[in-house]
Formats: sequence, C-alpha cells, structure tokens
Amino acid sequence: MGIAILALIMVLPGHIAGGYITTQLVLYLGQPILNSGQLGALTIIGVLAGELPDIDLIRLYFDERKKSGAHKKNINHREYFTHAPMFWLLACLAIVGIGLITSSTFVEYIGWLILAGTWGHLILDSIDDGVMWLWPFSKKTFGIFQGLKALEGGPHTMSHYWHFITRKYPGYCTFYAEILVTFIAIVMISR
Repeated sequence: MGIAILALIMVLPGHIAGGYITTQLVLYLGQPILNSGQLGALTIIGVLAGELPDIDLIRLYFDERKKSGAHKKNINHREYFTHAPMFWLLACLAIVGIGLITSSTFVEYIGWLILAGTWGHLILDSIDDGVMWLWPFSKKTFGIFQGLKALEGGPHTMSHYWHFITRKYPGYCTFYAEILVTFIAIVMISR
C-alpha cells in the first residue's frame, strides 16, 4: 500500500519537478533581463508547462464516458495531439516569434519555457510508455522500454489508470526517474 501511495504522489510532482528544472535551466542559460515579477511569472508558467501535455486526461475522461457496447475501444491519452512533440514545437516557436516581433523578451521566454517544460514531460513519458515523436506523419509511439510492461489488458479508463498508478507504476523505470527528478528539484529549491 505504501508504494502505491508513493506512485500516486509521483505522477503529478514528477512532471511539475521536471518543469521546474527545465525552467531554471532555460533561465540560467538565457539570462533574460527581466524584473522579479516577470521572472516569477515565467517560473510559474515553466513549472506548469511540465504537466501541460497531460491536459488531455480531461478529454480522455469525456471520451471514455461516451463509449458504449461495440464502440468500446481502448483509448490511450498519449494518442492525443498534446502528446506530440511537433505540436508543442510549432506552438512554442509561434510564441517565441511573437516575442521577437514585438521585442518582448517576456513573451519570447514564455515560448521557450513552455517548449522546455512540455518536451521534458514527453521525454519522461518516453522512458516506458512512448510518445508520438513522428506526429503528424505517424501516430506510432516510441519509448525506450516501451512494450516491456504495456498497459494492454484492460480498457484505458480512469479506473484502469488508477489501478496502473497504484499497482503497476512502481515497476516502471519512469517511476524512479520521476523520483530522481523530484529529488533534484527539491534540492534546487532548497539552495
């Protein structure tokens, strides 16, 4: 039971911590000249960007509710465009472009931080589960250990994800990677 609670706790914080780390890295490397309020806002945006690809869980919930009888099909939230790196690359480069055109360093960094946070999320998701790295040309997912412990064997419902997070997730490499990322972020914050 204890490991199940730890697994549940790690899903959200692992991506949030990843967003924090990528935010600090981008701000450190770029050294933007901004006031403390702007830097604080960018930190919040970057941290939340680490979780942004999982916004599709809301759509998954409603898609699962609409399914019935013969139309029941396993739906994996990583099949939605929010888990496609090209989507985030194009959207963020548009934001960066707007920042450059308007000479707004703040807007430019919003784009860079969302890109770094979302791609950090997608890299973590690519350890075990896989991400659509070739979308829109292919919906095939690619992951380092993909298929070793697939989610298959049940519908991709919220209850299935709950069971996965509390029972199976501790057996995944991603679980331990997210613990490490969270630990690193805590150390960075405490400095």
